[in-house]
Amino acid sequence: MEVEKNQFLPFLDVGITRLDNKLVTKIYRKPTHTQQYINWNSNHPKNMLLGVLKGLIHRAHMLCDEKEDLLEEMELLRNVFVCNGYPEHLVSQTLRESWPRETLKAVLRGVQQDVEREKNEEYFEVLHAPYIQGFSEGLQRKLRKVQIGFVPKKRETLYTHLCKLKQRINFEDCKDVVYSIPCVKCGLRYLGETGQHFCDRRKQHERDVNNKKSTSGFYMHSKKGEGHLPDWEKVVYVEREKHWMARKVKEALLINAVNPTKKIEAGGILNLEKGYEVDPIWSGFNGDFRAMLEEKVK
Repeated sequence: MEVEKNQFLPFLDVGITRLDNKLVTKIYRKPTHTQQYINWNSNHPKNMLLGVLKGLIHRAHMLCDEKEDLLEEMELLRNVFVCNGYPEHLVSQTLRESWPRETLKAVLRGVQQDVEREKNEEYFEVLHAPYIQGFSEGLQRKLRKVQIGFVPKKRETLYTHLCKLKQRINFEDCKDVVYSIPCVKCGLRYLGETGQHFCDRRKQHERDVNNKKSTSGFYMHSKKGEGHLPDWEKVVYVEREKHWMARKVKEALLINAVNPTKKIEAGGILNLEKGYEVDPIWSGFNGDFRAMLEEKVK
């Protein structure tokens, strides 16, 4: 949590100063900021490199309330980008041309947005291809004539194919999942969600069965007879979702797809409750959700 000091409070990349019962904003950078941006000599289209500078210039015009702060930020950007290899005359020209453009945007922002939107609508197709210096620029100009946009993408290399820096996670160490567990004997499934590592959630299910908890769907199902136990070897992850509310909604949608009745007692699933209450309009997609589940458990 940031605390106001000397009437100044940083919030993200905005510095807020309280002066005479009003708030004045400017650009804020952490003291540890390295001032390093994409180098001019890197293998990227020049319009993309200039776009980094233009984006920071636009941010300065949007956030700096005082002219002195804006001029100070412009001078800083000039020095920083020259140090990052940008030609000094090109940086100065871009900064100089920004003043009338940004002033016009401030006065006619709504009109400008409409113009930009219409300009973007000129392209109905986009080509994604690796960037090749000296070739891609000409290709982009030719594609523009036939109303096709060009977006450079990272090319495939030996590094992307051979170097896997992330360590592979064991199946039971996965977390933030919506999972499905079948019964060994009858094949009915339990649908659940967890933000924990699945191995921990599995232990909770096993503990509930051992303690004969009436709130456990697995325990209540095991009372039907011998062999009605969860088949831990056939667990599948139907969805991976980090947001806890989105996981609960996805869990409820799957439960309702398998058991579309209002009362869970109708069967077809091991769950004892329907989970998060979702709008009935989602029932129109029950067939799609069931097909997705069947595809996962194959």
